Amino acid sequence: MSAPLPGIQLAKTVTAAAALGFVPVAIRFRLFDILVAMAHPARGEEVLVAYQQTMGVDDESILCAQLVDDALYAMAGLGLVDMTDDGAYSTNEITKHLVQTPSAQHGALHFTTEALLAGAFLLRRLESDNFRYPFPELRTPMQYAHKMMGKDELAQKHTYSIMAAEGRMDSFNKFMEGKFMKATTAPERLARFGYDIEPILRDAKSRRVIAMVDIGGGRGEMMLEFKRVFSVLLAEDLVVQEFNHEIHEIEGLTLSTWNYKDVNSEQPIHGAGVYHLAHILHNLPDLDAACLLQKISQAMHSQSRLLIHEFTKNVNNAKMHATMIALFGGRERTATEWRQLAALAGLKVTFEAYPEAGEGLVEMRKL
Repeated sequence: MSAPLPGIQLAKTVTAAAALGFVPVAIRFRLFDILVAMAHPARGEEVLVAYQQTMGVDDESILCAQLVDDALYAMAGLGLVDMTDDGAYSTNEITKHLVQTPSAQHGALHFTTEALLAGAFLLRRLESDNFRYPFPELRTPMQYAHKMMGKDELAQKHTYSIMAAEGRMDSFNKFMEGKFMKATTAPERLARFGYDIEPILRDAKSRRVIAMVDIGGGRGEMMLEFKRVFSVLLAEDLVVQEFNHEIHEIEGLTLSTWNYKDVNSEQPIHGAGVYHLAHILHNLPDLDAACLLQKISQAMHSQSRLLIHEFTKNVNNAKMHATMIALFGGRERTATEWRQLAALAGLKVTFEAYPEAGEGLVEMRKL
């Protein structure tokens, strides 16, 4: 099959934005779930009837057939469902994945709500400040979008605080539990890279210090993965540092509070075996990332390791890179950029793995 003509490919790419706007509609009305449950090609009217029966709704004013059909048509254009020649819709592997992996739907909701809004205002944000760049994390296109919409209070807040104020942080936290997919656990991924973490854990035990600290570790998913593999690790060996007030306790782990954004707040745990930063630094502009690394560096022992779990900065992750810029002023980073940040914090890169897809690994130690 020959490649599509450049103009056709261009149109298909740039018209995706409006189609993406229908993703929250499809999720709100459980269209992916209903289509999977039906298990056969169905037109929009049939999907509407199935929705009404599933939800116990018989009033068409709640959801009309035209909206269902247009939402599914947009999903077909995005490849999230299939469409037959006679205008019926059916599931494909992505549809099934969305239903089998609930966190993926929460992620789709997040990125087609926050990121789509911020991206729409990116150029206008640049124009408003004579193209000064990069963005500070409280002056991104996200804040500018809310300013232009007359939401002055939200325009002063961090993107996560905006999400919390609008009631979407619970959904985001559910996305972070499983993300778009969970192909491997963190211990499996490290083993695949040839990174041996066991001697580091033994050393921490011998020094009688905390084995692992997961900074911004959410509900502790990664720490629990390590605990399942290394039975010697007890709750007191595994600390999740979180500033999310909705997280009060994590069974089997130790929960600690640290607001690393507070300029006067130092890392309170000293000399740990491993400090983890999983998808934290790509949320931060370079100066903020360097500041966080410096705080961790000051608390590290000569035997401590800092493990950074981030996506590789390659063409596969260019869209994620753009998303981090628009929402947080953050970015994905190259090997050279990691070394520059490490040097600013008195650290050096001592291990690195940059896979084509998925999370990579960067280890830093004190100079």
